[in-house]
Amino acid sequence: MIKKVLSVILCGAMAVSLCACNTQDAGDTTSLALQDDANYVLQVEENEETALDGGGATIALAVDSDGVESGMNAMLWLGVQQFCTTFNFSAQLFEAEGEGVEANEEVLRKAAESGAELIVCAGQDMEVPLYELQNNYPTISYLMIDGEPHSEDYASYSTASNAHCVLFSEEQAGYLAGYAAVADGYTSLGFLGADMLPGIVRYGTGFLQGAQAAAEQNGVEVYLKIWYSGQYDASEEITARMSGWYSDGTQLIFACGGTLAQSCVDAAQESGGHVIAADWNQNTLGSQVVGSAVKRYSTVVQNQLYGFYSDGVGWNNDQAGQTERVGVSTGALGLATAQWNFMDFSQEEYERLYSGLISGSAKVERYSDPNPSNLPQTPNVACDYQN
Repeated sequence: MIKKVLSVILCGAMAVSLCACNTQDAGDTTSLALQDDANYVLQVEENEETALDGGGATIALAVDSDGVESGMNAMLWLGVQQFCTTFNFSAQLFEAEGEGVEANEEVLRKAAESGAELIVCAGQDMEVPLYELQNNYPTISYLMIDGEPHSEDYASYSTASNAHCVLFSEEQAGYLAGYAAVADGYTSLGFLGADMLPGIVRYGTGFLQGAQAAAEQNGVEVYLKIWYSGQYDASEEITARMSGWYSDGTQLIFACGGTLAQSCVDAAQESGGHVIAADWNQNTLGSQVVGSAVKRYSTVVQNQLYGFYSDGVGWNNDQAGQTERVGVSTGALGLATAQWNFMDFSQEEYERLYSGLISGSAKVERYSDPNPSNLPQTPNVACDYQN
């Protein structure tokens, strides 16, 4: 891919239409549940003395060769641009020219040498490159979303004091997806995970717990196939296996990782099955997609950037070199609501469930180990582990 470096100098005027607010009332969980990441605009209550004005300072987003046409990178770029529009910063985009650690190290290096004071990067493809480079540019600050810097062999994790990391509570998103699936009438389910990395495992174990909660609530029995494919990309091989699942009676598959949802959609077209996607809103892939369990990347990056700049430039003592985990309590994840395709599971029921997760009346445990012996008992859900 030809590398594109796009520099967008954005005005400091407030967007005319502000459709979300980060200073919501503590009891206003409905707005958190229904928040649309694609339309989120950070709005804060400020007076003349404290108003944030970036004065045109540059924030850079460094991404892998997937670019910003869709998915996680697209939502992050949307969020960076929106923040810059709102608070008078400049947004600059750097895309890697090729795949692999070296190409991603190079794009981070170019971003660091561009004059930007803060670099945003995200995902597992940027974890090793940031680990290698973060100490080489001590005057540059880094924000890593959905990842942590580590060595290539995973033996060492280290976040420098000029960096801050944000991880998601995927088990909460998985729980919402699992509950929604069973509440919508599906009792023969599948979970397709790209690999056994902790984030994807948390999606799966959350999905299991949500399915159990809804099955118990509705007095039904559920069958769940679980398979970690070792692949992130849609392929004929994955489509063929998922076609086999649908042919054997699987009604709905929760697909987590990369573009695997596309393979499930392709398989479902032949059988009439259905799909829940993960990470970003993929409801438009086809009528087979009944929902998406989303990480709200645009929302999170806007809030994180405001935290970086609101008390003066830099990470504070609670953020520097640290990782924080975000979830439903800050509206960082949920089910995509802009296009609601569930039939029997209503948005009102979803809002109540979301509020329950925030209050603690609905509970989901965090499991990062896929070993069945370490997972909770699910008397209403019979699991068939395919690995």
